Amino acid sequence: MFRTIRLVRPLALLLVAVVSLAALVDAAQRDAGKKKTPGLTKASKVKLVARLSGFKDWATSVAVSPDGKQFAAGSYGVIRRWSTSDRKSLGDIKLKGGYIRDLAYSPDGKHLAAGGYQRTFVVETATGKLARVLKGQRGQVTGVAFSPDGRLLATSSDDETVHVWNTADGPSVQVLEGHSFPVQDVVFSPDGRRIVSAGGDETRTTKRGEVITWDTATGKQLTVLDDHKKAATGAAFSPDGKLMVTTSYDETVNVYSSGKEAPLGFFGGHGRPTTSPLFSPDGRFVITGSGGRAKGKNEIKFWTPREGEELATIGDHAARVTDIAISPDGRVLFSASYDKTVCVWNLAALSAGDKKPVAIAAATTTTPVATTAKKPKSLRAGIIGLDTSHVIAFTRILNADKVTPELAGCRVVAAYPKGSPDIESSTSRVPGYIKQVKEMGVKIVDSIPELVKQVDVVFLETNDGRPHLEQVLPVLKAGKPTFIDKPIAGSLTDAVAIFEAARKYKTPVFSSSSLRYGKTTLAVRGGSIGKVTKCETTSPCSLEKTHPDLFWYGIHGVESLFTVMGAGCETVVRAESTAGKDVVVGTWKGGRTGTFTGLRPGKGYSGTATGTKGTAAVGSYDGYKPLVVDIVRFFRTGKSSIPNRETIEIYAFMEAADVSKRMDGKPVSIKSVLARARKAAKKRLAELDK
Repeated sequence: MFRTIRLVRPLALLLVAVVSLAALVDAAQRDAGKKKTPGLTKASKVKLVARLSGFKDWATSVAVSPDGKQFAAGSYGVIRRWSTSDRKSLGDIKLKGGYIRDLAYSPDGKHLAAGGYQRTFVVETATGKLARVLKGQRGQVTGVAFSPDGRLLATSSDDETVHVWNTADGPSVQVLEGHSFPVQDVVFSPDGRRIVSAGGDETRTTKRGEVITWDTATGKQLTVLDDHKKAATGAAFSPDGKLMVTTSYDETVNVYSSGKEAPLGFFGGHGRPTTSPLFSPDGRFVITGSGGRAKGKNEIKFWTPREGEELATIGDHAARVTDIAISPDGRVLFSASYDKTVCVWNLAALSAGDKKPVAIAAATTTTPVATTAKKPKSLRAGIIGLDTSHVIAFTRILNADKVTPELAGCRVVAAYPKGSPDIESSTSRVPGYIKQVKEMGVKIVDSIPELVKQVDVVFLETNDGRPHLEQVLPVLKAGKPTFIDKPIAGSLTDAVAIFEAARKYKTPVFSSSSLRYGKTTLAVRGGSIGKVTKCETTSPCSLEKTHPDLFWYGIHGVESLFTVMGAGCETVVRAESTAGKDVVVGTWKGGRTGTFTGLRPGKGYSGTATGTKGTAAVGSYDGYKPLVVDIVRFFRTGKSSIPNRETIEIYAFMEAADVSKRMDGKPVSIKSVLARARKAAKKRLAELDK
């Protein structure tokens, strides 16, 4: 089957568009006839040589040295290295920087660059010793690339920047700013004159990907491409620099004429988000990986960039393909995956007529090239606190006889029932909820430490936010990803302390109301009415004397408000506060306003947002399942779909509303309440650590 590119002709320049390679052009078929690219054959001739396991965490990156004699793979806090000829270990390099998201050998092979959290490590390949650490980026370093002459090193980060470093002495010579979303990859053009960065936010599926070309010498933006419908994940140049390909969460690979960046078409052969593009050393074919978002199709495909002919497919990885690398002679392929393995492949069948033997040893065991993807790893979920109806709803969804693919493999297996110590509306529910979860196959345990031993991930469901900090600490210390139901805490101080503890123990946490996932709300957040200038949300707002006014139930409407407005609120005013109603107005940077109205009694959720392109309803409640799906995604990836800053700001908004109430409605700055909370959180954590 052919997937061809429809070339753009001069007369159609005003209508340049990316056209599916899957749409065959009859004339192109006739011209091609029965011709085939010399030496290229089908997937059955791509042979698995070795599967290297032993990774404790995901294999997130792979690279091969310029002389082809060694290769390396990155995972959490470690780089593993092997000899290509016999795959003997060359020693592991342990680093304190989280996942190594990308690796690159210098052109002379003397150094290996590795992208970690907030830093880039440069290692001497001969000794394995750390040569230098490059700091300056505020997030995960997602891509590393040496210039062809080896004088520069470019690094991309999810802090939305690209840094360009002088390899001779290490200082950053340029910071390239212009992306609106996390930058996922960076590459140099073969002549070194251009840098290309690919970016996007995988969690904001309505936002288009960004591919920016920069002038290496000046740092000036040359082009900005937004053809991908979702986040762009990578870019690669052909060896002659004439073509460029980009990958994306939209499951396509775009093909461009580099320099002019004129779109030629796209390859549509993948069925999952595409990753890690590269050209064969002779430029005859492109290799792209895929996987994620749903079960199966964790594949590597080989295809021709101009004709779109699919040459071979590897489907041997059980989870997303995170990175691929090819030897300088084009005869050996290396692939890394979330399945915690690195595979080595013999590509002799795809070589251009050269029948010399490939210098890699045969595997002691073989695996068929095309196999059915394995089921996702099972996750044993535990619950803390059986005093909210959420535990019944969530357990029913996860422990159902039939679940949707995105929830497969995650099941509630144990629960520690004690929640609120003294809120009667909560404590009275516990006996009944114990009975119900036991009927769904959940084991009841006597303590949080015992729960932690029996589960992989945790739902902290205690309805009362006050004990959350103390309840979550042993979970974080054990390294178990945790979803914390609303309210995340009983005070802003404890909310800040929870995130600080999560950072300290390097364990991800996530908190949200189900109201964040209303369809109307997400549509506006995704840009359906342009930039939002004003938003008003309304929800029930029953009070609980042990919590700030909005924490107990007003959080639902406030979560909707921030989903639409995002972070950036500067001041808060309690405009009205009566026995039956609260009105809180926030002013965001740039003069945008957001208003929350809480009603007692209140029925239903609603709201309206006004943007530069119109007005839309927001604030709808569409059930618990969208939230549960996102929680399971978080458990599997360790990444919250909500920036921590935004969650903390939600609670700062509600805290500021109480302060304003005590000050008879005077404006209160978010900055001031956060400053006090951070100081108090530091003291609180110190006391708990004693």
